[in-house]
Amino acid sequence: MRIEIFFDQKNPVAIPIQYNHIIQAMIFSWIKDEEYNKFIHNKGYQVDKKTYKLFTFSRINGLYKLDREHNRINFLKDMSLIISSVSDEFMGYLLNSVLLENKELSIGGALVKINQINVKATPGFKNKTQIYTLSPCTAYTTLENKQTRFYNPFDYEFSDYISRNLIHKYKAFYGREPGNSGFSIKPIGGVKLAKVNYKNFHILAYNCEMEMEGSEELQKMAYNAGIGGKNSQGFGCIEINNARR
Repeated sequence: MRIEIFFDQKNPVAIPIQYNHIIQAMIFSWIKDEEYNKFIHNKGYQVDKKTYKLFTFSRINGLYKLDREHNRINFLKDMSLIISSVSDEFMGYLLNSVLLENKELSIGGALVKINQINVKATPGFKNKTQIYTLSPCTAYTTLENKQTRFYNPFDYEFSDYISRNLIHKYKAFYGREPGNSGFSIKPIGGVKLAKVNYKNFHILAYNCEMEMEGSEELQKMAYNAGIGGKNSQGFGCIEINNARR
């Protein structure tokens, strides 16, 4: 399940270019149920000593100009944000809070109001589905020397990482193996590197168009929970190509 939030702007809105942690904190603040907030923030869904929040969000969309001198991005109009999760419980808490939200919100010190919320149904999936990233996706491994090796979408390890990650997410949420675990993903268009600084940790991620093939269960998990790692930090949110605006 996913929602798209449209913000009402009277004036241009300037926020830090590296805003992922700001949006993540805002989302957590919308979960008013204290017990569930602690669960999703501190624990999440677990399997094989791995934990997953099972939600993701897009970049902020809208007409903007970059102000690199002051490290800000100025949204001129049409600000919107997509939030997606495999958990209807998570989205229910979010919607209950957002629908009642009638005061100004602070996004990185900029004040905006919520103007409209669209609830989007999960689409059906074929054996092959073409997608594009709404926020850059990242795939990586931690080496023995504690350094992080990031994979790009043309690496074999990239598809393998995405597939194993989706199976783990499925098991963490449903408590069982998917009926069909066959899955692969490959780039089908241009690939653009995005260097993201998340709380002083440098992450290499990629914006691109790709084709998913295989398990409908895992494709649905990819759509709802995101592909790759660090989804709850604003990575790996995807959309199917025929839904492009």
